[in-house]
Amino acid sequence: MHLVRKAGLMALAFIALTLGSALTARADIVVLVGVNNQGTDNVLLNDATNVSVVTGTVNSGLFGVSFVSSGGTLNADASGQAVITAGSNNDPFNNIGFSLDGGATFTRAVFNLNSATNGSVTIRVLGVNIDGGVFEEIVQVDANGQNFFTVDAINGQLMTSITLIGGAGVEFEDLRQVRIGGTGTPNAPVPEPVSMLLLGTGLAGVAAKVRKRRKGAAE
Repeated sequence: MHLVRKAGLMALAFIALTLGSALTARADIVVLVGVNNQGTDNVLLNDATNVSVVTGTVNSGLFGVSFVSSGGTLNADASGQAVITAGSNNDPFNNIGFSLDGGATFTRAVFNLNSATNGSVTIRVLGVNIDGGVFEEIVQVDANGQNFFTVDAINGQLMTSITLIGGAGVEFEDLRQVRIGGTGTPNAPVPEPVSMLLLGTGLAGVAAKVRKRRKGAAE
């Protein structure tokens, strides 16, 4: 009897532990104002004028990076701070996004968004293990200086793309000094709480069968 109770308690503890782990792993993205370059590499751009996709590489060329804007074409200056500006038909320039080629993922991004106006910008992140697959946070930008941001994926989250969307009346001058870290291929998603519950229930059932066999052998 004591052994049965002990096994039952162990099964419940396992379920609680696995559920707790799954819920913790669903924490979302963290956006910080400022620079944390640890573990990141510069995105090296390819010079371009009025192109639909600006290309570059990161992590010694192991991963390709693409920049796009739904507003129109883009320009890229590979020298100095690696700057991306609006092409001739991109007016107003109020959105830009970047991603790694081939569906590769990353866990940290740092960038400097120069804004032509004061206002709000939505940072939209798509990725793996993010609640609902999408994370959004609204930040404030200043036209009188640089606007550095660090975006971190934590507890198993993996980012696939980041898009910057200007609020009402906000226009960008350029995006520069982009750095990306934690690059890699997509990992298997963290199990959902329901999946972990089914796993725990299955293990509890196995334990019950083992106890029944032992009891039958003892009789």
